[in-house]
Amino acid sequence: MKTLSLLFSGAVLCSVLASCKSTALLQASFEEDAVGSSPNKTLPGDPTGDELLYVTEMEPRLKVQNSTIAGSKALHFSLAPIADISGHQKGISFKGASTDLTQTVWFMFSAQNNNASSDVYMDLSDGGGHPIARLTIHTNGDVALTRDLTYVTEDIIGNVGNEVHTIVFTTFAGELKYNVTIFKETGPAITVQNKNMLTTNATSFLNPARPQISFSNQGTSGAKIYAIGNVSITKKKPNNMP
Repeated sequence: MKTLSLLFSGAVLCSVLASCKSTALLQASFEEDAVGSSPNKTLPGDPTGDELLYVTEMEPRLKVQNSTIAGSKALHFSLAPIADISGHQKGISFKGASTDLTQTVWFMFSAQNNNASSDVYMDLSDGGGHPIARLTIHTNGDVALTRDLTYVTEDIIGNVGNEVHTIVFTTFAGELKYNVTIFKETGPAITVQNKNMLTTNATSFLNPARPQISFSNQGTSGAKIYAIGNVSITKKKPNNMP
């Protein structure tokens, strides 16, 4: 597929985005992390102010490994044994630099689901507890978008199986709407538009805000790994996007 060589490249989040330094809110590629280590919470290079958030107890589940998903390394989010911690702590968050949330913000990441035995959640927010969207990848590869804050209903929008995928959210907080595009290794891109955000009052969002995407690998044990090649949050429209 023609988009893969660009969107899955190690330099995706600077080569895809023009004026990278001035528009990027977060860039994480794990290329400077040592293989076998947990990722550095302080992200190197531009922009300033972006960071990773996770509790110490999660370190056994978060290890950088060699990978070809994007560049030469990826963050492997496994179900390795950990101490007993609360459910909301069993994840990792990528928190961007401060920005005007009334402007369009793009969230983008490349990843692969291996040995799937439970769901993976991706939650977008303003960084202050006000949700934008939740995307779930189910065990069978189905991709779903949560409809509302009850978190009990969802819309299936496609299937990524165990293929490498790049997911792009385009968010319009002032309009309480977002679009999603998913590029896969095979088949056409999956695209949905004008989905309602989970927060229903735009004035509830922090502004300025520090937009955030959080990953949660559901399940308690097993060989499952959700491998994350890179993550970006930006104010610049990516190439190859409608």
